[in-house]
Amino acid sequence: MSADHTLARSSNDELPQARLGWIMAAIQTLIYAGFVGTFIASPETMTKAVAPGLAVTVATVFGLLCILSTMVLTGTYVLIANRLTAR
Repeated sequence: MSADHTLARSSNDELPQARLGWIMAAIQTLIYAGFVGTFIASPETMTKAVAPGLAVTVATVFGLLCILSTMVLTGTYVLIANRLTAR
């Protein structure tokens, strides 16, 4: 009987982490969709140099920001999920 109670409790405890994971996945999807959508809608904008004389393009900076946002969202998820689990 206590095993059933433990299983029911663990599935309810994981709900906030799952919801948080889906929210952060949606945020990252929107960021990536913005990157791809900008390429589709305005490729000339993405191929412009960030500053005159630099070989770094807007696409390079945008792509690096997409990667950085993934790392920040993952770290944020881990911190929040660990705090929820510790309760």
